[in-house]
Amino acid sequence: MNRFFIEPAQVAGPEVRLDGEIAHQLSRVLRLEAGDHILLLDGLGFEYEAELKAVLRQGKSDTATGEIIEKRPAAGEPHLQVTLYQALLKGEKFDVVLQKGTEVGVSRFVPILTERCVGQAARPDRWKKIVREAAEQSRRGKLPELVEKPLKLTEALDRIKSEGHLAFMAWEEETALSFHELPEGLSGLGILIGPEGGFSRKEAELAQAAGVQTLSLGKRILRAETAGPIATALALYQSGDM
Repeated sequence: MNRFFIEPAQVAGPEVRLDGEIAHQLSRVLRLEAGDHILLLDGLGFEYEAELKAVLRQGKSDTATGEIIEKRPAAGEPHLQVTLYQALLKGEKFDVVLQKGTEVGVSRFVPILTERCVGQAARPDRWKKIVREAAEQSRRGKLPELVEKPLKLTEALDRIKSEGHLAFMAWEEETALSFHELPEGLSGLGILIGPEGGFSRKEAELAQAAGVQTLSLGKRILRAETAGPIATALALYQSGDM
């Protein structure tokens, strides 16, 4: 069944009206008709099965209406809430982090600026679209939160400290600690991933001074755009959430 994230107000009553990009997908891409069923997600943890009553193809103003058949808790959300603090990357690499991170279960993305960043400027509209499409495709129950304005590393460390969650910085020079030593029963976890050149020793020491533990992701060096999703998958696997 096709899934779409919508605003909670749209499913406040027994009937739902869809327009814009969703209506375009229903009518022009998926070619759905009256009687077909879809799933609507409110982003708050609930999904709504709806039966389409009409799909109107009207040029650039397609619309669709439906009736809510059932409301139920949305599946697909991990118990461990992972916040991925990812340094900005070159080209489209940050897009890959958002897409794959959403698929594996990241709960919040926080772009950060570090010493060796040579990446792109923030593109929040594009980033939101990537996250939404990945969440629909991977059957997420909620849209991951996306912080639109990149934070300096010091600001990210302040946020981690204020939230009080355990946090790790993936650092290629660390050899003593890995995800195999994750404590049980975690509810929140922060993961910091550097840019293509990695974190500097100064940044690693700064993180350690702020209470963030540096750790290794294994014997092989990962690309900056794959390290975050893989680290998230390792953490969720350790917590039984994969």
